[in-house]
Amino acid sequence: MNGNWYPWSMGSTPQDFIETWRHIHDIFTNKSLNSTRLQWIWCVNNADVGSYTAEHYWVGENYIDWMGIDGYNFGRSQSWSSWLSPSQVFDNMIIRLQNLSATKPICINEYASTSIRTGNISNITAKHDWLQQFCTYMNNKQIKMTSYFNTDKETDWAIFGGIRGDSMWTNY
Repeated sequence: MNGNWYPWSMGSTPQDFIETWRHIHDIFTNKSLNSTRLQWIWCVNNADVGSYTAEHYWVGENYIDWMGIDGYNFGRSQSWSSWLSPSQVFDNMIIRLQNLSATKPICINEYASTSIRTGNISNITAKHDWLQQFCTYMNNKQIKMTSYFNTDKETDWAIFGGIRGDSMWTNY
């Protein structure tokens, strides 16, 4: 949506996204599905990439049950990235979502941290500490749901399996 790495975030407009979301929402809603069995999560990237902000894609309170954020601590794993605390990753977008709706719960649909804090050197302790900070952060921000991105993709995100994941827990 407010990124450029998926097919649906390139070559279309926020209006296209909103119309498509509402159309699909209405199809399911018109089937009289029990709302306890189907929830709608409008989820944005923690930082805008491209020409449009997350707010441009806002579908409206009547079309969602949750507001979500995806965000990652890339550390120094990429040439453009630096080590960020959970608050540096999420605070700005949480405020922006709260400005869109004061009533919808906020979830963090995808989050992860690398172990690369400086240079290209793995620091499992730093990753462990970041995850501990995230748990405290989540409680303080009243985040209602989270989901860890447990796949080594751009870096060593995994905490179970993956490049360094399992070794992370043997020391703690």
